[in-house]
Amino acid sequence: MIESNKSAMRSRIVLAVILGLCGSLLSGQQAQPALLGTQQPPRDTSARKEAPPAPTGRIIGRVLAADSGRPVKRARVFATAAELPGGRAMLTDETGAFDLTELPAGRYTLTVSKSGFISLSYGQRRPLQAGTPLQLGDGQQLKGVDFQLPRGSAIAGRVLDEDGDAMPGVAVRVMRYQYQQGERRLTPAGSAQTDDRGQYRVWGLMPGDYYVSAVARNFNPPGGGRGPGRSGAGGPGGVPFDAGAFGGRAGAFFAGQPEDPDQRAYAPTYYPGVASVNEARPVSLALSQELVDVNFGMLLVRAAHISGRVMKPDGAPATGGNVNLAAENTGGAQIGGNFGARIQWDGAFSIANVPPGRYVLRARGDDRDMPEYAFQPISVSGQDLDAVTVILSPGATLTGIVTFQGEQSQTPDVTQVRITAPSTDQGSFGPQPNARVDKEGHFSLTGVPVGSHLIRSTGNLRGWALRSVNIAGRDVTDMPIVLRSGETVGNVEIVFTDRLSEIDGTITNEQGTPVPEYTVLAFSTDRSLWRPQARQIMTARPDQTGKYRIRGLPPGEYYVTTVDPAEQGEWFEPAYLDDRRAGAARLILSEGDVKTQDFRVNLK
Repeated sequence: MIESNKSAMRSRIVLAVILGLCGSLLSGQQAQPALLGTQQPPRDTSARKEAPPAPTGRIIGRVLAADSGRPVKRARVFATAAELPGGRAMLTDETGAFDLTELPAGRYTLTVSKSGFISLSYGQRRPLQAGTPLQLGDGQQLKGVDFQLPRGSAIAGRVLDEDGDAMPGVAVRVMRYQYQQGERRLTPAGSAQTDDRGQYRVWGLMPGDYYVSAVARNFNPPGGGRGPGRSGAGGPGGVPFDAGAFGGRAGAFFAGQPEDPDQRAYAPTYYPGVASVNEARPVSLALSQELVDVNFGMLLVRAAHISGRVMKPDGAPATGGNVNLAAENTGGAQIGGNFGARIQWDGAFSIANVPPGRYVLRARGDDRDMPEYAFQPISVSGQDLDAVTVILSPGATLTGIVTFQGEQSQTPDVTQVRITAPSTDQGSFGPQPNARVDKEGHFSLTGVPVGSHLIRSTGNLRGWALRSVNIAGRDVTDMPIVLRSGETVGNVEIVFTDRLSEIDGTITNEQGTPVPEYTVLAFSTDRSLWRPQARQIMTARPDQTGKYRIRGLPPGEYYVTTVDPAEQGEWFEPAYLDDRRAGAARLILSEGDVKTQDFRVNLK
C-alpha cells in the first residue's frame, strides 16, 4: 500500500514537471514576437515613397452649332497627347460646355464629334486637314477653346434599272479621294441601301468632291427572310421582307437569279451610269449642303462565271485560303470592282456574275504555316472561264538582327519590336506578315509576298528612330528590295538610334503675332526621295503660340518652308514639292542636330 502511494506520488511529480516545461515553451513562443518586436527599430514613415500629386492642367471650352449658334449637348470631346496614354474623353453638358481636368503638361490634339455633324479638330479649317495642337503647361488652364461644329452634308437620289424602275436593296457607296500612306486613293466616306422606291440618302459628309457607286446584292432567302430597310451612312437597316411584293425583274432579283441563258447581271455602276471610276462624274458638296436627285441607272451586262483550281507548288490541291479578283490598274481602289471566293478543300474556287473587264487574280493559300501566293491577269469578255489553274508559290524570308545605338543607358525592350516588309505595290492582297524579335535581337520574317518591299518596324520606340537597314553591308534603308518566290535574304541588320535631329522655331506675322494656321514642311533636296512613305518628308503644325517642332528626320540636306495644304498628305506629290522649293530655307542636318528656323508670313 505504501509502495503504491509512493509510485503514484512519483507519477504526479513527473507529470507536473512535464506540464511545467510545456508551459514554459509555450509562453516562450508567445513572447518571442513581442521580443522581436521590441528589437525592431520604429518604422520610418517619412521614408515612404509618396505618390506624385495629380496633374492640375485643364482645357475648358464650348461646342456650338455653326449654323444656329445653339449649344451642342452630348458631343464627344476627346483629347490626346503623348503624355496622356489612352487619351481623355467626355461629353458636353446641356450648355455645350466641357471641362477636361487633371491633365498633365503636354502637346494636345482636341477633337469633337457628334452624329449628324462633321467631326472637327481644334483649329481645323478644311476637310481632311490637321488641326492646331494645344500646348498645355504644368498646372495651366486653357479657357475659351470653343468649337463651331458644322452640320454634315448629304447626297440623296434613286437607283433605277434599265427600264427606269426602282432598284430596291442596292448597296450605295459614296467615296472620295484622299491620301493614305502617302498615296492618293479612293476611300469610302459613307454608305446606304435603297428602299422599296429605289431611294437612298447618305449623310454626315464633309464638303468636297464625291463619287457615288451602286452594287446590286443577290439575295436568295429560303422561305422568306430579312431584307433591306432604311439605312444611312453606316446605319443599320432591316424590316420583314417579302420578295413577292416586288414585281418584274426586281422580284426575280430578290427571289434568286432567274434562268437567263444570257447570264445577264447588274454590274457595279458609278454615277451617272458608267462602269469605271475613271469615267464617273464627281458630285461636289458645299458645307452643310444636301444634294438630291443624284439619280442613275445600273448597267445590265452579260456576266461571266470564273472557276478553277488552286494548286500548291508540289501539284497537290490547296485546301484553304482566298481568291480575289480586282479591276486592273485601280490598286484595289475601285469599290464594287472586287470579287472574291474561298478556296475549297479540293482547291476549287468559283466566282459568279463578273462583268466584262480586265482584272488581276490574286490567290493566297493558308493551309500551311507559311502563306503561299499567286498573281495573274485575267480578261473577261462575257464568256465563262471554267478551267482556270492557279499555281501558288511560296513567299520570301528575311532574317537578321535588331540593334540600338545611342546615348541612353537603357534601351527599349527589343521583344516589343515587330519587323514588317510593307509592299510598295498598290493592291497587295491579304494581311502583311510581321515577325517578333527575340531577346537577343534576332528575327525571321516569313511568308513575304513576291514583289517590291521596304523593311520597317512597328512597336513603341518613343525617343528612338530607324537609323539604317543593311543587307550584307549594303544600305537599303530607303531603297525597295525586290523579293522572289522562295528566296531567303539573310544578314539583315536594322539599327535604331536615339540621336534624333530636330528643327524647331516659330511662325509669326510681320507684327510678331503667332500664326498657327500654317504648316511647316521639310523635305529632302534629293528628288529621288520624293515618294510615298518617305522618311525624308515631314510636316508639323504650330501650336497656339506659333511654336513648331519637327523631330526624327534622317541626316541630309532639306528644304524647309511654310505651306497651307488643301488636304492632309498632298505633300507627298512630287509636283507639290517642286512648287515649294522656291523661297524655301535650306538646312543640312547631321545625326543629333538641333536647328532653329523661324518664319514670318505675310497674310495679305
